[in-house]
Amino acid sequence: MSEEIKSKRKSGWHRLLHPKFAVPVVLLLVLIAAPFLYRSYRLSLISDPGEPFDVEAFIAEHTVPDEENALVPFRNAISLLKGTIPAQEISDTSDSLWKGTPTDKNTQIALDYVKDNELALQNWEKASHMAYLAEEQPSKINFLSFRESIFDTKYMARMVVIRAWIAAENGNDTEAAEWILCNRRTSRLVELNSNANSRIVGYLINYWTNKLMVKWLAQQKVSQVNLEQFLCDVKSIHEMVPPISDYFKMQYLIQLNSEKLLLENRNPPLAPTLSSSIMPWKLYFQGEPELLYRFYGHCIVNNLRFIDKPKFQRPKISFSKSGRQYVFETPVGSSLPPSQLTPAQIEDASQFSPLFNAHYDIESILNTFDLELMSHRLIETAIQLEIYRKANGEFPAKFDNLFDSPNEFPIDNFESTGASLKYVKEGSGHYRLWSVGQDGIDSGGVELSLSSETADFGIEMIRKP
Repeated sequence: MSEEIKSKRKSGWHRLLHPKFAVPVVLLLVLIAAPFLYRSYRLSLISDPGEPFDVEAFIAEHTVPDEENALVPFRNAISLLKGTIPAQEISDTSDSLWKGTPTDKNTQIALDYVKDNELALQNWEKASHMAYLAEEQPSKINFLSFRESIFDTKYMARMVVIRAWIAAENGNDTEAAEWILCNRRTSRLVELNSNANSRIVGYLINYWTNKLMVKWLAQQKVSQVNLEQFLCDVKSIHEMVPPISDYFKMQYLIQLNSEKLLLENRNPPLAPTLSSSIMPWKLYFQGEPELLYRFYGHCIVNNLRFIDKPKFQRPKISFSKSGRQYVFETPVGSSLPPSQLTPAQIEDASQFSPLFNAHYDIESILNTFDLELMSHRLIETAIQLEIYRKANGEFPAKFDNLFDSPNEFPIDNFESTGASLKYVKEGSGHYRLWSVGQDGIDSGGVELSLSSETADFGIEMIRKP
């Protein structure tokens, strides 16, 4: 054997290529590469849609100047409260007072607390006149935004309901109307530049206020002129409501600004048993949060095509295999833009993103928006009916007497053809006004309320003498 061959056999390269060494090394490299290859595979399941809207322009449009932001005045009003808010007593009393429930010990605690905090409430009412509210600017908004003041906002609104009752009991219906409008403005402000939590709080304040308005309308004795001004104010406040598309755009920003929170497994917890140090690696090799952003982007692009249309004009929402709803079906005769995926493609791939499945479902959000819009339409029509009664001594026999043209009849967005709300006069001071509700089925306007749980969604008005 030549010296050259012996030299090669003794070389380091020869030993490295020996199967006893090379095979374990190759296996080790494969094991190291496998998670990265798996991540690449998962990301290949869905294309990157890019920005679903002009994010920079949206942020600029929704950045609130400090001098127009109601946040500090609201917090200053809260800081003026004396003592701890008796939360349970305030909640129970705000629901019971307008129903005529006799005063008990808890009711008296709530009434005394509200009376003792007149200064805080006056400052709260003043702050509600400001144009905007942003607890976190859109460039920084994330899952934890809006948590600081959300509790106090709810109970201040409850206190305003009680304050309106006190004014009405003292025979000052005009003052009661001002407190009602205060809550309407507050509910709108809370929903501006909001995340899901704040939007729900805004909806709740609006719901409480609508129930209050029905009770107030049944007993108020303001002049026709004052009631007409009240209607103008209600309409003007409603114009503050942002389009539904703004909410979905804001939710997209929340996702973008919450990457750290997502990787820390904080919102929502996907695997409570995993430590905060392990979870980011687990999600990373699953393709997260990039997969979440891609799915979100495709869904937002789809949603923005239809989301601001009335319910009866929107296409059906497509169900995923898991029963969740992400996107609208492509209407018959309508073509899908080249950059968009079909609902089936999105749904088939969505199972690979645990974050997306935990964060996205448009049905419940849309139902909330639709109920809020219809409750406003019912309330606005109820005020118009009351103005007619003041002018004519009784409610109109039908909508034709109230409106100049059928084109002005209030539309029921829950009705599949976009027909008008249902109206039946039961007596000179008694009527029923309703929408068919979320199920789209007219149940005849029986047991009406502004709760989503009733068969028909509406108002039964019985004027008190």
